[in-house]
Amino acid sequence: MRSNSFIAAAAVVAQGVAGLGINCHGDVLCGIAYISGGRLSHLADVFNKLDDNRKYDNGDDVACIELDSLNYNGKFTSTLCAYIQNSEGDVTGATLKSVFKELQEFGCAICGSVPLHYAKGDDDVNHGELTINLVEELPENCKVNEPCST
Repeated sequence: MRSNSFIAAAAVVAQGVAGLGINCHGDVLCGIAYISGGRLSHLADVFNKLDDNRKYDNGDDVACIELDSLNYNGKFTSTLCAYIQNSEGDVTGATLKSVFKELQEFGCAICGSVPLHYAKGDDDVNHGELTINLVEELPENCKVNEPCST
């Protein structure tokens, strides 16, 4: 029995070292945005507008939408953005469309991350990831409901 606990603990530690893989983690406010009607699918229309051949680099913003949310203080606007993290090379718009669909199919409701090489069997976000999360404000190079510019 003790060895099973050790194996389970080792697996958790190994997962943390290797990266989360595809996941639905995000800001604590993702739950409030979801309860208020925000959905990952709302970002799909903007992803469909991405140029398949455009190249994105680490740190690039991809797309943003605004969501009307509600909490105990009343109504507020949330900004949900997609951006690239942990990438050593560039990635095309076509690849981003594909991994976004993987995140949707995984079942994420509003926020999450998916490895850029997920379709190739690499489930480690430390090798590059597309992240969808709430941000404090719309990035300067982005317009709501449009692909972000460089």
